[in-house]
Amino acid sequence: MSESEDPEIESVEPEPRPRQESQFSRWSGITLMVAILCVAGILSALTAMRFAIRGREVVVPSLIGTKEDQAADILSRNGLTLKVVSSKRFSSEIPEGHVLEQIPPSGTRLKTGRSVRVLLSVGPRRFAVPNLAGTSLRAAQLTLSQRRLTMGNTLYAHTPEGEPSTVTYQSPRPGTEEGSDPSVNVLISLGPPAQDFIMPDLIGKPAEVVSTRARNEGFKIGKINYRKYPGVDAGVIIQQKPQAGYRISKSDLILLDVSQ
Repeated sequence: MSESEDPEIESVEPEPRPRQESQFSRWSGITLMVAILCVAGILSALTAMRFAIRGREVVVPSLIGTKEDQAADILSRNGLTLKVVSSKRFSSEIPEGHVLEQIPPSGTRLKTGRSVRVLLSVGPRRFAVPNLAGTSLRAAQLTLSQRRLTMGNTLYAHTPEGEPSTVTYQSPRPGTEEGSDPSVNVLISLGPPAQDFIMPDLIGKPAEVVSTRARNEGFKIGKINYRKYPGVDAGVIIQQKPQAGYRISKSDLILLDVSQ
């Protein structure tokens, strides 16, 4: 071969890599299989949890019309407990001591161990609401108890009428027979409201005259403080507390400094 002639170039084809491709395909299959198993495991766990939760639920039975002990026994057989609320209601249909209302209502799904609240009937209303005005709180409670009624909310307030510590208002009013609530709300008087006055200027006035008049009108005068004050006659008010213009009531104490 002469130098002018190009040498023949032989083409070299890449060697096949069937082993690498087979290995990649195998790992891809394993990864996909693991992912499928994980998803299936999660779905299975969620399904099992849902069935487990549903398995701890029961349907609340109807307790309306049953006695308290009967209702407790029915709930106990269903894995539930009874809770009787303190308030009661009159009912012409449901006898006294029987369940009038229940929460939650029958048919509701409830987890075992939970409680069902019930309201008991006190039977039909037999007495009209008595007049409690002018009686003490204790006397009012006894009167209501004798008529199968109960004391409801008790409020206290200053009232212009009525003796302190006695009933001055009630709801429902005396004689009421309608309504299903056996409780009666009352207002207890704390006596008349305190009246405010404006403190006058007492400086320079005779202490004896001022203190006598103040006491006669129901004001409280504290122990008088006597001290020497040059240029002022004896027995004259030289200082006061509260000062003139302040708002006071008859329960406030008035203090006076008087010249000696």
